[in-house]
Amino acid sequence: MTDFDVQQSTGQSWTLDLNPAQTRVLVNGFQSWSEAELQPLTAKQAVPLMAWRHQQGHDPASLPSGEVGVWRSHTLIALICPDGGGYVGHSLDESRSFAHWEARADGEQVSVTLQVEGPAIPVVFTETADVIATLEQLSAQLGRNMAARTPPPLRVWCSWYSYYRGVTLENMLDNAQLARDKALPFDVFQLDDGFQADLGDWTLPSAHFGGHARELPAGLGKLGYAAGIWLAPFLAGPQSELFRAHPDWMLRGDDGLPLPIGHNWGGPYYGLDTTHPEVLEWLRHLARTVVGWGYTYLKLDFLFAGAMPGVRHDPSRTRAEAYRMGLAALREGAGDETFLLLCGAPLASSIGYADAMRTGPDVAPLWDDESRRLWLQDATGPSARNAVHTALSRWYQHAWYQPDPDVMIARRELSLLSSAERHTLIGLLDVVGGLRASSDPVEMLDEDGLTLLRRALELSKPDRPATLAASFGGAATHFTRGTFNLGDAPEGGIPAHGYRENAHD
Repeated sequence: MTDFDVQQSTGQSWTLDLNPAQTRVLVNGFQSWSEAELQPLTAKQAVPLMAWRHQQGHDPASLPSGEVGVWRSHTLIALICPDGGGYVGHSLDESRSFAHWEARADGEQVSVTLQVEGPAIPVVFTETADVIATLEQLSAQLGRNMAARTPPPLRVWCSWYSYYRGVTLENMLDNAQLARDKALPFDVFQLDDGFQADLGDWTLPSAHFGGHARELPAGLGKLGYAAGIWLAPFLAGPQSELFRAHPDWMLRGDDGLPLPIGHNWGGPYYGLDTTHPEVLEWLRHLARTVVGWGYTYLKLDFLFAGAMPGVRHDPSRTRAEAYRMGLAALREGAGDETFLLLCGAPLASSIGYADAMRTGPDVAPLWDDESRRLWLQDATGPSARNAVHTALSRWYQHAWYQPDPDVMIARRELSLLSSAERHTLIGLLDVVGGLRASSDPVEMLDEDGLTLLRRALELSKPDRPATLAASFGGAATHFTRGTFNLGDAPEGGIPAHGYRENAHD
């Protein structure tokens, strides 16, 4: 283990004698869906054209640059030379502060800047002959400093990517019964969005669900599965009973009114102020309630809401502190033994509360949403390409929590993925390790689909890159167990959107 020079910092800058044209940069986005990528330093970092995607996909207080040769990153940054050496900058504590990094091509040199939002934090910025090893060592140190939770990974069936908001109680139990009949090795069946009356009204059933969420755990238990449930606990819909009863619980704008923080479900939504004592007690009660129904696995989504800029009940709290106050309340209500998967969540500031973390955008049953990614400059939306691209570039985060690279899509029906693209999802799961999940209706899977799903549910230890000095696409693609081609043309003997496993002795 290398001894690093750790400094308490509120912000610093460095000028490096690196040739920008020969330097690559690895960046990490703010939250689950924000892009992580490996690119030439002289390329352009995209920023979405739509303002609401700044809120829902990034940190609006520290957006991607949108400039050629300027790359912004959260928590850490790495600059890679052709020989695999270079520089790594890394925060070692994000419990009260956010670390915002920027690397800039500056003539014949490279400048690096760190801005710390909040109190001073321990930081390392170091030259290294092995960027991969140094990044892994510093990431592991951050995990230790923040008491990372890394329980054994679980195998999960989730309702979202087939049933979406139309899910019913019958759908859940039918799939669980079929999975048992076919001896599929799931640990958890997780109910996703659609069971509740509205965002915030979690204990009231939707009109179509065909029952109440509290009825599901007993039925799953009889089939041998643990029960999981989706919540977006920091959100409130504008028509919800929660919003109508407690507008004073919301994050506010400078005008004193509840502040819209995103656009989904057909319109804007609001975020709870997690510094408000009554909100914290409500969050404890919510978590305690669903665990009392029999749910031992909670998928907590859209958590970036707890860290959005705005006017809070306690203005002395930083955004990082406000976010962690909300997580602490949920963990206290859920209990230490309940498995918490976080999603749409500020990454490093979740360490110590998250058992698992979504480490990329949602998968979708298509490879790429090119119109959104290229014309609207937004690669934070659902697609297999976006999920693979970002999750691979966060391989080191297994020291912070169990990574969740999202579901395998093994079905051929209701899917536009090719055989090669489905194989790439298998490669992603194998390389990243962590959770294994599926959302395929079990009745849709033929024998080939079932074989592919069983392969996807085989747990693996995380792999590591063989190099960051080269890639087939704008992500870490060359791993010790295999190589990905994220481009749209064959490269290195690998088909477009493909994955090649290395030969085993």
